[in-house]
Amino acid sequence: MTGFGRSEQHNGHFACKAEIRSVNNRFIEINTRLPKFLAALELPIKKLIKSRCARGSFDLFLSLETSDESSADTVVKPNLGMASQYFQAFKQIKDELGLSGDIPIDALLNLKDIIKTEPLTLDTSHESMIMETVEQAVSDLIEMRREEGKNLQADLAERLQGIRQLAASIQERQPAVLEEYRNRLREKVKTLTEGIELDETRLAQETALLADRCDISEEITRLGSHLEQFNDLFQKDEPLGRKLEFITQEINRETNTIGSKSVDYQVSQQVIEIKSLLEKIREQIQNIE
Repeated sequence: MTGFGRSEQHNGHFACKAEIRSVNNRFIEINTRLPKFLAALELPIKKLIKSRCARGSFDLFLSLETSDESSADTVVKPNLGMASQYFQAFKQIKDELGLSGDIPIDALLNLKDIIKTEPLTLDTSHESMIMETVEQAVSDLIEMRREEGKNLQADLAERLQGIRQLAASIQERQPAVLEEYRNRLREKVKTLTEGIELDETRLAQETALLADRCDISEEITRLGSHLEQFNDLFQKDEPLGRKLEFITQEINRETNTIGSKSVDYQVSQQVIEIKSLLEKIREQIQNIE
């Protein structure tokens, strides 16, 4: 399911910003973009997302800035060891050559590597703030996904109702199908026997055999049960995608059996309509967590 979440928190000198986006995916995939010094938090962040989301492709963007909006990836420090060596070297030159005057600070600052940058190290205060920021961004994303889920639920409920109506129509038509078969069989026998009196007992037996072969009462009952199970899952606050996929497969199985038993054009057309609705449902539930 698609979604977006954003959060920002401040901790004294630092500000943490987190953005997370998600798109549809049958499985779960998480990509993170973190400052290098936060690499140790990649696994905890992925674990956090997986604990709250079961499906989707996620992209997380995280930044840590100082209060003056500069990057907090590095810290500037004096290279005191090297500066001391340079100063001692200058002093030695001055003493041995008998030179006068002070050694200016500019002479040191203009030298290479006197000022150095180091990666910022992660401390407990940073880690706590960062994880809280990510968690809030994930919460915002989940809320947006929940709203999308409500729209998907309404769409699925409408398609399920369509399947119920078609299944009920198929069930209601079964007596008429048998009667039409009886009449067609009667006319065919009359034509072949050129008016010889029909054996009503044999005709009844043939009709009964067809009724037995074409009996879809069990399939209709199971189909109705699967539709109710599908609807009941809407009431649960948990990841449903895989369960809905399984139930959809079972609905499709019963529909195929009904189609294979059908000897009626109208019923065959209704089976095709059910399968069309199922295909749209299958596409939609790929987006459900």
